[in-house]
Amino acid sequence: MKYKVLGLSILLVAAFTACDNYEEPNPQPQTNEQGSILNADEVAFNSIITAGTVYDLQALNDEGTLIGLATFTAPELGDYYDYKVYAQLSKDGFNTYREFVCDLAEGEANTYTATIDAKTIQDIYVSYVSKGPKAKDVSFRFQLTTVSNGTGGSQEAYIGSPETFFGQSVMTIKPFPSDLVIEEAYYLIGTACDWDMTAAIKLSNSGIDPYDDPVFSAKFDVTPGGWWWKIVPQSVFETGNWGSGPYSQFGVEENGDESFAGMLFAHDGAVEPGAGCLQVEAATAYLLTINMEEGVYEFSLAIECLYTPGGSNGWSQTASQILTTTDYVNYGGCAHLNGEFKFTSAPDWAHINYGAAAEEGKLSTDGGAGNLCADVDGLYYVQANIAALTYSLYHIESLGIIGNATPNGWDASTALTPSEDFLVWSGTVALTEGEFKFRANDAWDIDFGGTLDNVTYKGANIPVAEAGTYTITVDFSTVPYTCTLSK
Repeated sequence: MKYKVLGLSILLVAAFTACDNYEEPNPQPQTNEQGSILNADEVAFNSIITAGTVYDLQALNDEGTLIGLATFTAPELGDYYDYKVYAQLSKDGFNTYREFVCDLAEGEANTYTATIDAKTIQDIYVSYVSKGPKAKDVSFRFQLTTVSNGTGGSQEAYIGSPETFFGQSVMTIKPFPSDLVIEEAYYLIGTACDWDMTAAIKLSNSGIDPYDDPVFSAKFDVTPGGWWWKIVPQSVFETGNWGSGPYSQFGVEENGDESFAGMLFAHDGAVEPGAGCLQVEAATAYLLTINMEEGVYEFSLAIECLYTPGGSNGWSQTASQILTTTDYVNYGGCAHLNGEFKFTSAPDWAHINYGAAAEEGKLSTDGGAGNLCADVDGLYYVQANIAALTYSLYHIESLGIIGNATPNGWDASTALTPSEDFLVWSGTVALTEGEFKFRANDAWDIDFGGTLDNVTYKGANIPVAEAGTYTITVDFSTVPYTCTLSK
């Protein structure tokens, strides 16, 4: 096929040096030890990407048009060296990028043109930028190397240095049309809304382009006795009536399927998908998650928190500390434990109770499971994963403050004293203007930061605005954890 080249124009662009914090997912070219045979100022490098032009990859591919990325003029290398141009395509300001080698054509007067075909850009775009059909801006920059082609083996060297980049520019890319259709929102219909389309319940997502984040979710109380469900897209919900066209409904392959996870089947324009039917013994909160790119669904337990009844609190859920979650899978928090205890999903014994499995560090929901055990009376940082049924205990033997506002700076902790139940720790400390955190056991395995009214695990440094002697107190008895500074 004979190719045309899109975008030839001359615009001198100076080389620039990148920041140090970008990700390098692709290996960089191997450089020879003697360094480059050219300096960057010996090269006139010109980006020929046209700002404001939409590069329609499908049209360019159909036309057989190569995309012109850059031209440069550089000294003639002779018979034993060639130039090579690396292009870096980024969606986030070069914190991350994808790299490829450009096609290179030599013109008159030692001028070279770097190009790439539309299909290569399409493949990178879909795997790295977005699977959606909307046009998006991406950034380009370039590195230039010389490559020896002699019989002694190939050696490659940067022109300038590995941190020298040329021709940063922005390209607006319209990718190939996609067969994948993902709407802005999806809704649950079924038992939860008495099959009333106008009362269907919206599933939420991150709010970004659904092709970039095709995951939607919502929490529901699933009732016993058969809980039926289907999914409809926003376009159908807005009509207030059932749709009959392709992709107007999503469900399961066989009506009444009781699976809590599986493939979503779409209306094909002739046959409706089946409705799922969950069977639970008691009313329980579940999280429904659908991935409209992969076409899958999952109902998972949506327990708001875990209670820690046991010997330290008279086996009372309401007197125990709770473990919180952000994803309904992983739970964590501080608890005063002394001997045997369990986790429960509610402030009673009538729901899910988690005891000890046969394997160390494993949980069991069997009603006859034995108790868990904390060997030493004290404060623990507790973590549990209710999907994997695992847990861990970290005994907080000491707690201190550390940071540039504290007497020992960031080098060592200044110890605090615990209350009798280990839930409140305090001390009187001379602080300077600066920041601090709470650190357990003089190590960084467990630490807390955040704000005075919301102290969190691995939170940010807490500021001290004014130097002075303070009584500092941190309270782990209730959530959110809090800190007071009394001067």
